[in-house]
Amino acid sequence: MEVKKATPLLAKKVQRKMKLLSRALTELAESEAVVLVEGKRDKEALERIGVRNRIVMINMSPDRVCERVSRLADKAVILTDFDEAGEELCCRVEDGLRAYNVSPDTEMRRKLQRILGLRNFEEIDRKLEELRKKW
Repeated sequence: MEVKKATPLLAKKVQRKMKLLSRALTELAESEAVVLVEGKRDKEALERIGVRNRIVMINMSPDRVCERVSRLADKAVILTDFDEAGEELCCRVEDGLRAYNVSPDTEMRRKLQRILGLRNFEEIDRKLEELRKKW
């Protein structure tokens, strides 16, 4: 299969996305926030792209997860999937974190979705690789 060279416009667009992604991941790393994900594959994918923050899976009731996170950090980044269940879980966890005086961050979730076109976080490493190949 022949790989086509990127047009200057596409190359510029990809370069911009890579820069935005680099900033977002640096911001995440520097935040020292706990990262909340739905499952093991999400956690593993984030680790494969170099996320070193503590990653907690939401594998128990949202209230118990929020209570646990409150003992670990005062800020948490919620990275749930973008399906209906993930959106609902995001809202429940966001409310729960606030009840435990933990600052919830859902902006990083949206930022990563916009940059990579994610549907779920278990595909983040694959989407990043696709973007790198275009570069």
